[in-house]
Amino acid sequence: MRETKEPPEFFHDLNLDQVVDAITSGWDEFDLKPFFYRSLRDLDTITYRQGVMRDLEGKNAMEAIESFTERIRIMRRYLKHSQDLRYKEQKEGWFIASVNLYCEAIEQLSHDLNGLPLASRGLQSLREFLASYVRSSAFEELAAKTKRLTDALSAIRYCLIIKGNRITVRNYDGEEDYSAIAEETFQKFRRGA
Repeated sequence: MRETKEPPEFFHDLNLDQVVDAITSGWDEFDLKPFFYRSLRDLDTITYRQGVMRDLEGKNAMEAIESFTERIRIMRRYLKHSQDLRYKEQKEGWFIASVNLYCEAIEQLSHDLNGLPLASRGLQSLREFLASYVRSSAFEELAAKTKRLTDALSAIRYCLIIKGNRITVRNYDGEEDYSAIAEETFQKFRRGA
């Protein structure tokens, strides 16, 4: 089966381009349109896809997939942000955050699908794959190492001294943590007040 990035000629005539645009709206970064451009001639493939779609009509299955894709979107933003930064430590910190979010997304999707009565071969296979993947030594090692690094980064303490238009960073020496007070002060700006 040949994949094409362009819709077939008849799509526009039948307004199928509008249907596909509506279906894929909000999912652009996943490049789903080519899946709709393929002409399926194999009954097994058609039945397979229809089964997946029937499962996704269930609220819980669709919510699990939407939650997963939202986490992956955020993970991709973190990853892109890490590549755009100037300092090595910042790049590494954002990279670790993206890996952590990836691990959480995979674990949560596996958990969510495990509790659902899925009928389609497609989502049953995905559930089995994820269950096996999260138990694999490679994934467990990745998740554990990422957690250790995240915990180590979270334990770092330092002080910011702000005087006029000058900021100085120095080692933490037991000073009071004013971050909660500062956050509360700036909360009104988040609400649009």
